[in-house]
Amino acid sequence: MAMYSFRHLFIIFTFIIIPILWAFKLKKNDKILKTSLIILFALEIFRVIYLITTNNFRLNSDLSFQLCFTYSFIGIIYIITKKEFILDYLGPFGILFSLAAITLTDPNPFLSFTVLDCYIYHSVLLFNGVYITKHYKPKFSYKGIIIFWIQILFAYLANIIIKHGSNYVFLNTFLSPSHNLNYEANIKAFNIPFINGISVNDILISLIHNIGYFYYDALLILIVTVFITVWLHIFSKRPHPTLTT
Repeated sequence: MAMYSFRHLFIIFTFIIIPILWAFKLKKNDKILKTSLIILFALEIFRVIYLITTNNFRLNSDLSFQLCFTYSFIGIIYIITKKEFILDYLGPFGILFSLAAITLTDPNPFLSFTVLDCYIYHSVLLFNGVYITKHYKPKFSYKGIIIFWIQILFAYLANIIIKHGSNYVFLNTFLSPSHNLNYEANIKAFNIPFINGISVNDILISLIHNIGYFYYDALLILIVTVFITVWLHIFSKRPHPTLTT
């Protein structure tokens, strides 16, 4: 089945609209929040255990170093510590990570464990993001940006240590786009032509050739930081304007 066929769009719509409607329907309740975060964490643990027991676990791609998977561990940290700035992070980024994964995942074959697990997990992740944003009114905090970059650091170190095509958070795709990685997700996500036959990889390679690796990396860090800062602001609670007489 081709990406973004009618069936694919229907699947995307279903796995996005249901958790959003559910999150809006339920009232604010700390038990619901805690339960949903625990369910998300349990789904991630189940994914890893299932892959290990079926001999399908790959060290270079199946550890919990993707942003959406480390999110579940951050959720458990929030349950233990009750630090509000963590909740301020979980709302906006639960929405971002889940929407990115659901819309970009090829649902073929739909009944495979990998695809079903991806859609179910990220639907719960979307529920968490929307529920927190709707009922707990996240406030903007620069600590959220720090949490994001800590996740990136763990993925970066994992890629260095594991090697063998390891490409967590697609870091090697961005940092070394000219390198032909074995991890097939890199090829699917970034080598698809979209403008006059030019792919994302082609654009990244061209940037590196023109400005050099140092300025390229600096520009990449700046763009990502600006984007996540804007994203946090979009979903942050706005103070009510005060009336003056």
